[in-house]
Amino acid sequence: MTVHLQQEQQTMLWTLAMHAHDAASTRPILGDRYAADLLDRVDDPPRLGLSLAGNTPLICARAKLIDDAARAFLARHDEAVVLHLGCGLDSRLLRLDPGPGIRWFDVDQDPVIELRRELYGEREGATSVAASVTDPGWWAQVPDDVPRLVLAEGLLMYLDPEGVHTAVTHALTPGSTLVADTVAPWVTWIAGLQPAMRAADTGFLSSTNDLAAAAGAVNLEDELSLVDATATRTGGLTSTAIRLFALASGGRDAMVLRTYRRP
Repeated sequence: MTVHLQQEQQTMLWTLAMHAHDAASTRPILGDRYAADLLDRVDDPPRLGLSLAGNTPLICARAKLIDDAARAFLARHDEAVVLHLGCGLDSRLLRLDPGPGIRWFDVDQDPVIELRRELYGEREGATSVAASVTDPGWWAQVPDDVPRLVLAEGLLMYLDPEGVHTAVTHALTPGSTLVADTVAPWVTWIAGLQPAMRAADTGFLSSTNDLAAAAGAVNLEDELSLVDATATRTGGLTSTAIRLFALASGGRDAMVLRTYRRP
């Protein structure tokens, strides 16, 4: 299957490759048993290279923490809506296997959703939405009569501040919880120097400050350093290097996972 994706859409294949690499390791962090099979069905899968492969522990720790947050939410709610924004080819729906009372929405741009349908097929209780997360039109089809969990993984930093505001405002309706990762302002600059990002003609456009501004007065329930989370889930030289990085100014907050809850 030949995959034709543009700019930031290409990053979903990087993420899939990182998940597969992690699952094949002797000490998996996420243990995504679906990733390798999906990657095998894609012609010319991406080669991570040294710079991207080095990000595998961080990316998989992020996914693990978001999975854990979603499982905790689902354990509290037999009936709910889950919106997986910018879902890419992530197998989160399969990993979490929510119950029959959960209405799940996978949301991404049209080429991505088309590819997901080919690779995953249809599942009862799950709806694929081909739309930009910044397009307010599709949000009207999302039920608002039950608690809502919105997951935004590896997404917001690719939106400009206006796009972040649009997505977050629609996500944080009454009774909603938003779990999203974001990066420090300095990371938006340094990420643009990464060869893979430059080759994909993409980069980070927003930061923690933009997420905070978009959330406004909505309660910030939790914030976790993904740098710390990665350090505790790795060993040897990798863990040592990450812990040393965390000691540098701004290191611990380079990438964080935030949970907002609106009553």
